[in-house]
Amino acid sequence: MLKAVREIFVVPNPDNSVLFQTTPLVTESRPPVVVVGLPRSGSSFLSHVLSALDGWYVWDDLYLLQRVKALKTQGPLSKKQVDGLLSYLGWTIRAKLNHDADFTKPNLSMDDVDRFVEAMRHTYPEGNIRWEILLEEWMTRLARHHGFTRWGDKTPQDFHHMDELTDSFPGIRFVYIVRDPRRMMASFKFVNPRDGNPKQYHPLVYALYWKMAYTKVQRYAASGREPVLTMKFEDLVADPDAAAAIMADFLDSELTGKVPEQGRNTSFGSGKRQDISETEKWICEKVTGEAMNALGYTRENPSFRFRDIPDFLQTTVQFLLYQCGRIMKRDHARGSVGTFVRSLVGNR
Repeated sequence: MLKAVREIFVVPNPDNSVLFQTTPLVTESRPPVVVVGLPRSGSSFLSHVLSALDGWYVWDDLYLLQRVKALKTQGPLSKKQVDGLLSYLGWTIRAKLNHDADFTKPNLSMDDVDRFVEAMRHTYPEGNIRWEILLEEWMTRLARHHGFTRWGDKTPQDFHHMDELTDSFPGIRFVYIVRDPRRMMASFKFVNPRDGNPKQYHPLVYALYWKMAYTKVQRYAASGREPVLTMKFEDLVADPDAAAAIMADFLDSELTGKVPEQGRNTSFGSGKRQDISETEKWICEKVTGEAMNALGYTRENPSFRFRDIPDFLQTTVQFLLYQCGRIMKRDHARGSVGTFVRSLVGNR
């Protein structure tokens, strides 16, 4: 019954917004900008600085490609797959409307989101499209609705998929946000539970993850396929206007909007900045030392301390239990863990 209703339902378009049209808006593909890096590295702030550039609308945390990979499909999407991905994309907007208090929310009501999703379903009623066409249509409509002409996406994990994204979007540009790995790890370990999950943290895993991201980005940049801009978190927060000017030049744009102020620190919720242990720093520098030197981060040369072992073991047990739970419950989590392990093996 619901299926029959959907097939005869005509999406109203009283506001004449591009969100609600039922024919494709995109007639000529225009490459996006994609922000890559690691969580807890300032990527959300960077994406909103990018949105202050002329014409650019950059979405914070989309992760659509990760959902597509969980489908294990190589060709065009089926109608069922398109419906599922559109439901997920609608959820990402609703989540921002409900929870995003630090930066600009989408200019949409909950009813608008429902109508937007339904209009997209009517645009592709039989499916049979590739995921990148669906993504570009979705993001272009959002950008145009908000008065922009270009779009971008901040999905830190996409450093794994830079070649694939380049194949899908020729002319794409990447901004790699990087932070001192010791500060990134402290931010993750002590993140406010409202803004993240400290159970995801493990010093060895995230030191390896930081090095992996750096290595993959450098390899891609050396290939010369498409431009990559490296932006250090420390430079971004020290002078956001100067960072915005650098990114505007990189994207052949200019700064026209007001550069947003950095939001509150979502780690260290009590206001007191905390640090990782000497042993965690020792692990970090053993793993990432050469890359830290290349990026200009000063090493502290810490030492291993036996008194840090109980904390390390507790963190390890907490991390393993959390990851086992993710793998058992979510297909896309299994894909993310698999990608991480394969990348570790490939980087050896």
